[in-house]
Parts: sequence; structure tokens; C-alpha cells
Amino acid sequence: MTAQFLQNELTNLVQEAKRKNSDLRHATEKSLQELKSIAHVPDIEADFTGLELSNRPSFLSPFLIACGTRNAKFSTIGVVCLQRLIISRALAKSRLREVLEAFREAATLGVEIQLKILQVLPPLLQNYPDELQGALLAEALLICAVLQGSKMGVVNNTAAATLSQIVISIFDKVVTEDKLATQVSVIGEAPSDSGNVPVRPAALDAYRVFHDLCLLTEGHRPVFLRFNSLPQPFGLEIIESVLTNHPDIFLSHPEQAHILRKRVAPLVIRSLSERLNFPTTVRITRVLYILLRRHLSILSSECEISLSLLTHMLEPDASQPWKRALCMEVFRGICAEPALIRKIFSQYDAKEGGKPIVKELMGTMTRLAHEKPSVIGLGTQSSAPVGQQQAKDASSEQAALEAGGVAGIIGGAVGLGDVTITGLSSQWSMVRVPCIDQLDKSEPPAMPESYIYCLTLTCINNFSEGLARFILPLATNENSKRRQMPLSMSVNRAGSDVESAASSSGRPVTPDGRTPSPAKQSIKRRTTARQPRVPANPLNLESHPAYDEIVIASAIVTACWPAILAACSTFLYATLDNNLYHELVRSFQKFTQVAGVLRLPTPRDAFLTTLGKAAVPSNVLSANISTPMAPSSSAADSLFSNAKGLLGVDGTASGSERVGTGSNDHHSVAPSLNSRNLLCLRALLNLGIALGPTLETSWTIILETLQQADYVLFASSRRSGRQLSLSGSAVRTEATKSGESNNLMSNIGSELAAVEAASAKMFESTREFPDDAFVSMLSALCQLLDIEGEKMNGRVSVDKPRLSLSLPSSSSPNRRMASISSLSIASQIIGDNAFTLAKMGELAQINMTRLVGPNPDSSGWNLLVNHLVCVSRSRDMGNSIRFKAAEVLNDIVVAAAKSITSETTENVGEVQRRILAALKEGVEYGNQSGTVDSATKSTELEIHRAGLEALNAILEHAGQSLIAGWEIVFDIITSVFDSSMIWRRDSATLSIREPAAETVAKSGKSLRLIKSSFSSLELICSDFLASLPTSCILVLIGALFAFCSQNDDLNISLTTITFFWNVSDFLQSRGEEASEGDKLTAKADNEKDLLDIVERTDVDSHSAMWMLLLLRLTGVSTDFRAEVRNGSIQTLFRIFDTYGHQLGPQGWSSCLNIVVFKMMDINPTTESDTGSDRTNWDETIKLILGGIGTLYSNYFEVFIQQPNFSNTWSVFIRYLGSLLTRQSFGVSTTVFHVLSRVLTRVGHPDNLAPQSREEVWMLWSNQGVKLVEGIPNSGNGIQETLEAYTHAYKALYRLLEPTLTADIIQKTLEILRDCILYPDSPPYFQDVDMVTPLQASILEVIKLTRTDIPGVPSLILKCLSDFSTVAFSKSRVAMSGKGTKVPTCIAMSIQSISYLETIAVNSIEDPEIYMTSALATALEALEIPIGLKYDFAPANIPKGKRPNLWIHPTRSALVIMKRTLPMDKLDIPDDIRRHIWKAIVKVVGSVLRADSNEDVDEKTLRRDESLDIDSFRELRELIIPSLGQMVVPDETILHYVEAVFWSSMLYPVPGMLAETEEWLTARKQGSTSELTIERRNRMVYACIDELFSLTAVRDADSPELKRLAEMTTPWLIRRVGLVLGRYVSDQPLRGRMPQPASQRKEMLYILDQVVRLDSTLETVHIDCKSYHVFPSPRNLKWRHQCLYANSAPHVPPSSKRHLFRLFPLFTRCVAVAQGDKELLGLLSRALGEVGNSLKLNNVL
Repeated sequence: MTAQFLQNELTNLVQEAKRKNSDLRHATEKSLQELKSIAHVPDIEADFTGLELSNRPSFLSPFLIACGTRNAKFSTIGVVCLQRLIISRALAKSRLREVLEAFREAATLGVEIQLKILQVLPPLLQNYPDELQGALLAEALLICAVLQGSKMGVVNNTAAATLSQIVISIFDKVVTEDKLATQVSVIGEAPSDSGNVPVRPAALDAYRVFHDLCLLTEGHRPVFLRFNSLPQPFGLEIIESVLTNHPDIFLSHPEQAHILRKRVAPLVIRSLSERLNFPTTVRITRVLYILLRRHLSILSSECEISLSLLTHMLEPDASQPWKRALCMEVFRGICAEPALIRKIFSQYDAKEGGKPIVKELMGTMTRLAHEKPSVIGLGTQSSAPVGQQQAKDASSEQAALEAGGVAGIIGGAVGLGDVTITGLSSQWSMVRVPCIDQLDKSEPPAMPESYIYCLTLTCINNFSEGLARFILPLATNENSKRRQMPLSMSVNRAGSDVESAASSSGRPVTPDGRTPSPAKQSIKRRTTARQPRVPANPLNLESHPAYDEIVIASAIVTACWPAILAACSTFLYATLDNNLYHELVRSFQKFTQVAGVLRLPTPRDAFLTTLGKAAVPSNVLSANISTPMAPSSSAADSLFSNAKGLLGVDGTASGSERVGTGSNDHHSVAPSLNSRNLLCLRALLNLGIALGPTLETSWTIILETLQQADYVLFASSRRSGRQLSLSGSAVRTEATKSGESNNLMSNIGSELAAVEAASAKMFESTREFPDDAFVSMLSALCQLLDIEGEKMNGRVSVDKPRLSLSLPSSSSPNRRMASISSLSIASQIIGDNAFTLAKMGELAQINMTRLVGPNPDSSGWNLLVNHLVCVSRSRDMGNSIRFKAAEVLNDIVVAAAKSITSETTENVGEVQRRILAALKEGVEYGNQSGTVDSATKSTELEIHRAGLEALNAILEHAGQSLIAGWEIVFDIITSVFDSSMIWRRDSATLSIREPAAETVAKSGKSLRLIKSSFSSLELICSDFLASLPTSCILVLIGALFAFCSQNDDLNISLTTITFFWNVSDFLQSRGEEASEGDKLTAKADNEKDLLDIVERTDVDSHSAMWMLLLLRLTGVSTDFRAEVRNGSIQTLFRIFDTYGHQLGPQGWSSCLNIVVFKMMDINPTTESDTGSDRTNWDETIKLILGGIGTLYSNYFEVFIQQPNFSNTWSVFIRYLGSLLTRQSFGVSTTVFHVLSRVLTRVGHPDNLAPQSREEVWMLWSNQGVKLVEGIPNSGNGIQETLEAYTHAYKALYRLLEPTLTADIIQKTLEILRDCILYPDSPPYFQDVDMVTPLQASILEVIKLTRTDIPGVPSLILKCLSDFSTVAFSKSRVAMSGKGTKVPTCIAMSIQSISYLETIAVNSIEDPEIYMTSALATALEALEIPIGLKYDFAPANIPKGKRPNLWIHPTRSALVIMKRTLPMDKLDIPDDIRRHIWKAIVKVVGSVLRADSNEDVDEKTLRRDESLDIDSFRELRELIIPSLGQMVVPDETILHYVEAVFWSSMLYPVPGMLAETEEWLTARKQGSTSELTIERRNRMVYACIDELFSLTAVRDADSPELKRLAEMTTPWLIRRVGLVLGRYVSDQPLRGRMPQPASQRKEMLYILDQVVRLDSTLETVHIDCKSYHVFPSPRNLKWRHQCLYANSAPHVPPSSKRHLFRLFPLFTRCVAVAQGDKELLGLLSRALGEVGNSLKLNNVL
């Protein structure tokens, strides 16, 4: 792309220079030809022509000429092309000078060209470093200087930046040249402090340039450079840049160091002394800061003068405020670099006769801290600046010291606040940009007055932080490699004066010293013992490479600690924001720790004392001690009001919830500690963590301060007699009420939590102390609690009245009221024993591994335990103190037991006994001396309870490994009961008498004791049964019975019952199979036999103890509490279910006699009249009954092997019978459920003797509905009882089936009928679609019954017939209305009909069902629902939802009749046949009839009509012609014909016409009103067809058909006459109005059928005037005579004889049928048939 670009640019240049400059055009064309010639060379690519062009100097001519033309366009092209050639290294080196001259000539042109020139200079120097030396380099710098003088800001700034870049690149060449020193020859000399020294080219150029820059900055003429002026600020910036980027060059090149010493340092010192402007002073200060940091070693005297000058400038009137601020910013940076501080100290302070620069600096800091107390807000106590608002959710950082993993740091969230005047804050006391960084300012910026004091504080903090970062890693107990790793970084590097802050601390460093806080280190609780930890003394590391610097650091601490302490003490009581205060405390803590690890006790103790004063100010302590305290309101309050101090590790609530801010009563409000006091306290505790093993007697300072803080924080709760529990928000509320204006109480909750954490960690760190260090701390704690001194001084605990002592207030806020290392009067007052006890317990918990060591005396175990036992048992001590001592003792004992759980040493058993013995001594308080009052007694009960809880904890964590002391465990557990309640194995007799539940004594001492003791028993029974010796198991069983029988706590009794199960499992698992003990147990008949087996030592007694366990559990079953006895019963039978299979027949015999039969005796007869007791006892009996039933069902095969099984069975049946006398639904139901289950288990009937089966049958058959009759509250459970009763018969039936008789079945059916008809139904149950469970059960029993026994089918058919009609009886419908519990039995009736059909069909060939009228009864039963149809209307069923209950009976009747008729194969008497035919005819009539169908929808009606028509046709096929048999009486046939006749009516008949003439004549009065048509019109026409079908017979037809025709003909003539007569009477009234369609259709249909009818019978007699068409039973005889008389001689024989009787109506119809051709046609046909019969056609 370079070649193409140059070609394009040359082409443009040719075009531009055609007429303007011929020389330029010719040179351009020549260069263009050269470029093209290079491009056409095949071996050279167009983009890589740089090498070729660099060898053609003439190629540059057009570009140089263009730059010299002073034409902007030509110069632009020339500069751009030269830039491209320089970048591509295509510039001929021989013409570099011409190129620079061309640039200089073009530099006077436009801005664009000037910027292009500035852009090309750096790459020119970079690509041609060897050529641009000497004069050429000066020429390049001249170009930059010329352009820097431009008035265009962009050009000026760019030129300055370019100049600075070129200068830096010159020094970069020096670095490169130094690396290749052997390859570069010396070309000259340069002056140094020791004379001229040889230098190489790059070094010479660097010397010349830097020296001239210094001269120009000072205002002198340069020697090498060709420009004479340079702005002083810019010159100082270039000097700073060079010193910053290449500091090592000035250390390794003497000539450069010479420049610093001769030019730079004097310039800086002189400038500091003068009153220069702000920009120059800032740049001078920055140069000085770099010299101090990087070049102190080569500028020793100069830096000393500078440091002294800076220190002097900090004096109040020495310089302007902004200049003082600049000095402080420099010192802030210096203090942030610990290596630099050490270097300065070793350079000056450490030298004999040297000036104490560092010490004077710290002194100056101290003077600055005291300079203006009003500005920093100095007061009696530190406070937050007024108006500062803290973030609500801000949490304080962890106040711990970063000591190589020992602890963390103190930090905190910086709160937000408003600007205020008084006090220091990072918000308004600091400036956003430090003065030393404000290079763009021409005037000093405005800064707060407190800025310099805030910098002072920062310097002190950085100073302490730097010492800590260097010393503290040396004190950690790491291996030498890890310990020396960070220290190697603090050794002076080769070629470097002082280590940078980034290298030593890993943090970025700026002159303002703002470095991020050290990373927090997590604190983890140590759970295992470690090697003793003692911080190493760095001064002992003589072989360390940095040992000299360690000594220097120690000397720094020794020299500066008074000034640091004074300054920090001032700021500790100043007004600081949270962030600054946290940083101050952190640095204070770190300085103290540095003094501690260096074993400098004087500064260490001084700092600890100061920190303790800041944590608990003397005025706060005095106020709380002087304020009188109110006595406790009650013993209960005093017992726990302050049993543990605030800072106890085992407190019941977190520290944030236990803060007291002082009582707000009407006397006075004592001040409390705020968050800053707690922060200082936290720092003090962290120092205890870090320096603990080295503190020795100084522990007193920390512990006494901790005790005082605890006292102050809880003073208000002690005065009010109640325990305050305040969260952080509550504290803020109290602070608001008390009128506090600051916000130091806003986060006290979180601070308090942090203090508690630090306190816990401090005590936890003691686990790594050596024994002597641990004893030192324990001794210090013991000094805080002097029991003998307390008795002598009359000091009492917080739960008793205390003397009101008033101490004078301290006159100075910084003066302690007494020596902190001695027990003063104040110490005795605040020396609350609870605090000491809590801390002693904490120490013991942490150092438990040490305490349970082989030497209890040297480890402190004996001293600690004896002291706590003495305190807890002494009635002369306060109650709360006694309880606290017992609590601590218990905690220690439990922890000791846990610590030896995994130990395998030989003295484990001895230690366990020692621990349990100590615990037992703690709960024994009956023989102490002293007065016993109610409060003391209550306290001793609490001590007892706490001991029981401790035992529970021991068992929970160490019970599995407990190998000794079980007898002590049971002594402690049973200590809660009176001795009379506990059966002991060492008593006079081993016989255990089962006490009655009512006589069991209550707990002997307290319910709380029972609960606590029970927890231990629970653990033993759940987890540690295997660890118990066999001798303790029987005692355990007695203890279980005692806990079950106590009536103080129901839950304990219930839970204890489950432990019987656990013990049972254990005994079964430990017993030996088929042992001698099992055999003896199987032969036992009573409890005494079992006890004799237990006494024997030569046999395994586990089975006997198991039986005794069950017997004891049986005794619990009679408890007056339902829950207890029910639970015991359930557990007992669960045990049987689980282990019953292990007992043989003989074993079960013994178990039944001793345990189970005793359970059967639990049937209370003297009960409470209350319903609840009866119900509860019913539930108990049901449980017993269910369990016994399960035993008999599950182990029936085992029972029948017993020789006396018949007695076992009889006892069971008698037990069931006796329970039925309770008249309880639940019990009775359960009885029959159990009976059913047991009988089902019997299996084959032969498994029971006949006598046993008879016992069961008698038990069942003697019951029935009397089970539910006469029982109060009847209606609840009736159905369930009867259902269970009938269900039991199923199992009983299987046993009775082989010997079943009709009498038994008849008895059964009678009982079942009574049950099913009992007027009761299940609640919320409608038996319309579904049968009730009872009904289903009874029907199932009936289906189960055998029908191959003579007489049984008839019985079942009659029973089912009865069931099928129950729902349709008027009495049942009336009773089963809404709101009643009487069942409708509808679903049952339908199901009964289905089974009735099945029984009838299956037994249809059995003559007995005919002879007993069972079949006829069944048909009559089916007719009832068929006949009712829509008339069946139960009250509880809406009309629109009534089911079609007649459909199923209709189908069943069809099925039965299909199998029954024609009854010719069976020899059945005529009367039976007549009965059956009568029933059949009734069924047919019911099928034809459908009354009350007005509410039936059309669709349903049509569907039902079609079903009835189909059924009728099927029935007709079945009964015709058999209905005409002679055995069928006329009355039956007449009933059939009547049913068909009346069902053929299309509309209602207004009255029944009796005489024939009335049916065959017109009515006297006609009508034109619309008639109500029968809705079932298809059935009407079917019946009309049936009438014609029955009448139409031939001579060849059977006598049966002829008989039917004779009976039907009169009814047919009547039906036809009715239609014709109505037409004759109604039509004349209509006039021309047509006849209604339905009547016309009916008339036409009947006329057509009557004309078509052919009947050969002489059924119509013209001469019989008195013939009745509608005969009745009273004139049947006469009718027969008339029917069978000879025909009239004048009427010829014909098949149309019926038309002659209708002839008068035909003629009258013809008269009224005016113009009705269709009707007249039918009438004419009828008259024609009459004429044909009379043979009139032949006459005519």
C-alpha cells in the first residue's frame, strides 16, 4: 500500500506543479519513474519497496523541494509522503539532515502541516535511533521548541508532548544501550562528582539534553540544545517525567547523578525557600517527592536539608496554608512507604550524631494534632461530626489486626453526612484532588481548614500501617520459607534505592498515599488442638537477610512511640467521622501489636492502657458505678437477669439483642458505651488475640477493661431488675428518647456483635498458648473473683440487694479512677462474679483438650472444677451466681465428655467416671449448710435441672463410647422421683408389684426436672441400649413404667410408651434362639415365674424380661388417660405383630395367659356418665379388640396347635359377646369386623370344631337389629354397625356352607330383611342411583347363598320380591321425604330386580318356585314399578330428574315370561297356572298404561313409548294364543281385552257408556271444541290394531284364538261405534269447517280397518236386543248363552257380520259427510260389503 500511496501522491504533485514549479515537476516525474521501475521488478512486491527506496536518495528530492516551496499544498504532500517513508523505513539515511531542515522550513506553515510534522518526529527518532544523534537530535528538539512557541493551543500542547516524548525516548535509548554495553563503544566524556567519566553515544545525548533542560529551567542558556527558552513549569514537568520513568539511570550513571546534585537538588531547595507561585511550587514539590523516594542514597545531604525544610514549613507561621498542605501530602506519601521510612531513619536518625528526621517529623505531627483543638473538635470523648448521617445498613468492619493470619483489621462503612465546621471528616476535610496533583491550576485551590489535620491523621495511620506490614509477617509461626518470602521483597534491590510501595505491599502508591485497605482475613474456629503458638520476636532472627531493617524498625518504635501515642490520644478524643475513626483505631492497634511482637513492654502497655481508657471512659464508668441500683423485683428475674455477662460466649442471644443504653428513670440516666468505645474495645481484644502468649501480667489490663465494659453496658438492666434485649433499632429509639443528638448509637448493635466475636476469638486463641501462658490468663481471671474476699467484704451478687456506693467523678477524662492492674474499690463493685464465671467457662471450653490431659493439676482441671462446685453448692453465695457456676460446670463436663469420645487412651474409663461423678456432685444439694428459702430452693431445682440437661448432652454426644459409669447415669436420671417409685435391683425382693395407675405418685420434685431427666432416658432407649449392662435393663423397664405412670406431663408418658418398643427390639435381638431361657419362659404361667427366670444367671433371661416388659405395658393400658392407654395398647400389639412369629404354640399359650387374656379383662363397668369418657373407653376397647383380632387372625395356625385351643377360641368368642352388651356402635362395629377377619383366616371349615362353629353362629344369629335398637343417640353409626354385622356373615357363611340348611337361610334372610328395612340411612347419602353400603352388603350376602338346597330358591325369590317393591310402597315414599334419614331403597330395588331375574331364570324348571307361588309373587312385584311409571314420585327427587325405574322391571318381566311360558312342560296345578296368568295379564296392562305423563318431555316420552310398544309386541307374541286356553278364566282374558281397549282411546271418554245402544248411536249433544289428544298416540294405534287382530279369526284357527276373538269382538264394535257416533253428533255443528285432523285420521283408519276385517265367528247377533257390549262378571253367564246361540235366520252367514251391527251409523255418517269424498268412499265400501253379505248385488 506504501508504493501505491506514493505513486498517487507523486501523480498529484505532478499535476499540481505543471505550471507552478518546473523544478518540482521534473523531480517528481523522475521519482515517479523510479517508483514505477521498482514496482515492475518481478521479485519485488509493491507493498515492500522500502528497502529499495532507502537506497535511492534522489527519490526524496520532490518531497524536500515541496517542503521548501512554502506552498501549503505542496508542503502538505511532501510532509505526508515523508511521514509514510519514515514509517516504512524507506528514508535514505544520508538525507536525514535535509529532511529535518525541510521540516523546519515547513513548520511556519499551517496548523495541519505543523501537526503532521509533530506526528512524524517520534517515529523518526524510533526508526533511526543510531543516525539521530548529536546535532541531528538537537535539530529535532529545535523543531519541537519552535512549534511549542505557536500561539495555537493545539500545536503548543502537541509540541510540548512531543518534546517530552522525545526526551523520554532518549533515555529509553540509554536503557537499551546499557543492556548492550559491550557492543557499543565510548564516544566521549561527561563530568561527574569524581571527574570526567567515559560515556557512550546515547548516554552522552541524554546527559547533554537533561543538563540543558535543567539550565533552561533555571533560566540559563543551553550548551547543546539550539533553543534558548523553556517555560519553567514545563521544564520541571519534563524533569519529573524523566525521574519518574527512568530513576535507575540516575543511580547507575554518575554523570546523571552529578546533574541531580549540581542542578536539580539546589533548584528544588532554593525554590522551596522562595515564595514562588502555586504551579511552580507544585512541580518543585513533585520533583522533590520523587528524589526522596528514588534517589535518597545519592542525595543524602540534599534530602536531609529538604526534609528539614519540609518539616519546618509545617510550623504554623512558616508558610502559606496551601504550601503546608503540599508538605503534608509529601509526608503522607512518604509515610505510606515503610521501606522509605526505614531508609530515612537509617540514613539520619540511626546514625550517631545524625539528625533525628523521623523523630522530629513525628513530633511535628503531634504538634499539628494539638495545634487547633477547636478545628478537630477535641473533647472528653470522641464523637461524630454534627450533621453526619450514617448509612442505616452500614455495618462496622471487623476490628482485628492483620498479623499473618492471626486476625483481621478494623474498618467500617463511611457514613454520609452534611458539611460541618467542627471535626474531621473524609467528606469535608479532604479535597477531591490533592494539591500536588493539580498541575492545571494557576492559583492554589480552596481547601478546608481541617485538611492539614486530616492529612496529619493519615500520616500517622500510614506510618503505623507501614511498620505493621513489615514487622508482623515476621512474627507468624510459619516455616522459614514462607516467613522469608515476603521479607525478601523488602530488601533493597540492585540498582534501586528504596523499594516501592507497590513492591512491598502490593498496593498502588501515589503521592497522596491513598492505598486500599488490606484484605480482610476470615476467622475460623479451630476445632483441633495445635502446637503452642507464641509470636516470634523478629529481633531474634539474626540470620535473616533483613535483620538490619528489623533492628531499624524496632528503633523507630522506640524513638517515635511517645509522639505517636500523644498524637493518637488527641485524635481518639477528637470529632472524627466513622471512617477516619476506624482508620485511627486500626493504626493504633497495629502500632501496639508491633511493639508487642518486638517485646517492647513499655510502649505496649502504654498503648494498651490508652486503648482501654478509650474503650471505657472513666467518666462513663464513674457515672454507672455512682448511680444507685434498684433491687430485683423477683427471684425469677434475678436468677437470670445477668447470669452471663454481655461478652459471654454462651449467651442466649446475640450481642445485638442485649444492649442496655441506661435506665431512663426519674433519678438519673447513666451514660453507656457508644459504638466508638466498642470499637476501641474490639481493638483491645484483637491485641489480646495477637499478643496473648506474650502479655503475661498485662492480661489484667485487657480483662479488667472487658469486665468494666460488661458492667457499664448492663448497668441499666441491673438497676431495673430486668434483662433488656435491644436490637440496633431499639437502641436508636432509646437514644432518641434520651435526647442524644449524635448518631454514635445508631450501629451499636452491629458493633456489639463484633465485640462479642472478638472476645470469643481472643479466648479461643488460648488453645494455642503454652501451659504457662494459659495459666497466666487463668490466674488473671481468678484475680477478678475472690470468694473469700467477697464474704469478708460483704459483697453480694446482682440478685441480692447491694450497698449503694458513690464514687467521686474523675476530674480528667483521660485519668483512670484507679490503677488498672490492681483490685480497687471500683473493681470490687463491678467485679460481677457472673462475668468471671462465664469467662472461666469459655476458657475451659476452648482448652478442653488441655484440661482432660494426663495431669489435671498442671492443666488446671482440679482447680477449675473444685472452684465451680464450691460456688454452686454454697448457700452463702447469691442464687444467680450459684446457678451460673453450675451452668459453667455443666458446660465443662459436657465438653470434657465430648473431647474424650474419640480417645483411645487407657484412662478413658477413669475420665468418664470422673466427669459423671462431678456432674452427680453438681446435682446433689440436699446436705448443704445454710438457710433454705423459696428462692434458694428454686435455684437448687434449676441447678438440678441444668445437671440433668448436661447428662443429656453427654449421652447425646458421648453415650456410644461410654464404657463406665452407667450406674451413675441411672442414679442421676431417677433422682427426679421419690425413692418409693423406683424399683431397684438391690432392693429386698426382686418381685415387681404392678401398681394401679391411680395410685402412682406424681413426680417428686418438679415437672421441669422430669422433662430434663426424660431426655436422657430417651437417648438411652433410642441409641444406647446396646451399651447397657444386662443388670440395668430391668431397672430401665421399671423407670419406663414410672415415666409412663406419672401424670404431670402427658407427652412424656406417650413418648415413654414408644420406648417399650425400642427395649422390646433390643431384647429380641439380644436373646438366643431356642435357649433354655426361652423354654422356661414358655412354661411360665404368671409374673412370679418370669421373675424367677430373670434371677437365674445360668440361662438367657432376655425372653423373660421381654415378657415382663409386655406385662408392664399391659399395666399402663388401664391408665385413666385415654391417650396413654391407647398408646400402650398400640405399642403392645405392634410388638406382637413384629415378634409374634418367633413364639411357638407353647410360648403363645404362656403369652395369652399372662398378657393377652389380661387385656381382655379391660372392659370398665363403672364409668363416668360423661359422653367423652365413654367415647374414650370405646376407642380403647376398639384398639384392644383390633389387636386381639389381629393376633387371632395372624397366628391362627399356631393357636390351633395348642392342646387347649377350644378354650382359647371360646374365650375369644365370649369376649366378643361381652363387648356387644356395651351398646356402643363403634365397639359393635369393631366386634364384627374383627370376627370377620378372624373367620376369614380360619380357612377350611374343618379347622374349627362343630361346637366352635356353633358358638360363632349363635353369636351372630342372636343379634340383628337389636344391635342398634334402644341405643342413645341412635342415628350415628347404625349403618356402619349393621354393615359390619352383615359383612361378618360372609365369613361365617363359608364355615356354615357345608352344613347349610333352609332353616338357617330363612333365619338369615329374616335378619337381613330387618336390617335392610331399618329406617336409617348414611348421612349425606342418596340411595337413588347407588345402594348404601349396608344394602350392597346384604345383596351380596343373598347372591352368595347357595340355591341348590331345596326350598332356598323360593325363599330368595320371595325375599327379593319383597326388596324390589320396598321403594314403591306408599309408606316408604312417605317416610323417605326430604329431611329424613329413611332410605328410599330405589337403587336397592333395582338391583334386587336384577338378581330376582337371575334367580328366576336359573330356577325356572324348579317346580317349587311355582308351587310356592314364588314366581307369581316375583311377577306381581315386577308389575308394581311397571304400572307406576310416571306416577312414582319420591319427594326427594325433582320431577325433571326422576329415573325411569319401570324400564328394568319390564325387561326382567319379559325375560322371565320368555322362560316361563307356555308352562306346558311342568306339571303345575290349574290354580297355580291361573295365578301366574293373572300376574302376566297385570304386567301387560301395566306396560300399556302410562298415566301422569304431563311433565315428561316429548323426547323421553317418545323413547319410552317405543320401548312399551316393543315390549307389548313381545308380550303378545308370548301370551297369544296361550291366553285363550280354557285354564285361563274369562275374567283374566277380559282384563287383558279391557286393558287393550282403554289404551286404544285417542282422547278421553267423558263417561263410561254401559249399554250397547249408547255406543252405537250418536250423542244427543255434539261439540266442536278441540279434544285433548293422548300423547302416546302410537300406543293407541297399536292397541287398535290389537283389537282388530284378536277379532280377525278364520275357521281354521285354534280354539284359543277363537275364544279370544269372541271376547274381543264386542269391545271392537264399541270402539268403532264411539268414533262414528261422535262424527255424526259433531259434524253437523261444524258446518263447512273441516273435522280436526286427529279425529279424521282416527275415523279414516278405523273405517278402513273395519271394512277390511274378516271374521268367520258369529260374534254379532242382530236379534239380541239386550246384549251388553261391556259385560261384567255378573252377566258373563248370560253373555255366553247369547254368543253361542244360532244365528238369525234372516242374516246370511258372512265374514262381515260385524258391519250389520254398525249399519245404522254408516247410514247416518253418509248423511252428514257432505262432499267428503274419501270418507264417503269408505262408507260406500262398508255399505257395499253389507250388500254383498245380503247378496243384493245379485238381485240388482
